[in-house]
Amino acid sequence: MSQWAKVNQCEEGGNWHVRGSVYSGGLGITNYNWVRFGGTQFAQNASDATPIQQVTVARRIQASDGVGNYVPD
Repeated sequence: MSQWAKVNQCEEGGNWHVRGSVYSGGLGITNYNWVRFGGTQFAQNASDATPIQQVTVARRIQASDGVGNYVPD
């Protein structure tokens, strides 16, 4: 989780609860992908999900792209 916290720091300045018209949450997940990759099982918007839930969705997105468990830096 500490590596994902670094991504959060870079993407959203440490705020896991950003809500935007296109990107939301601490990892800047598009609202479209939040829905597409099952984020709504946790919360309607990434901004309302816990950091662990946001990372779960990010990993699903990566898996669909064939990236695996890579954490961007």
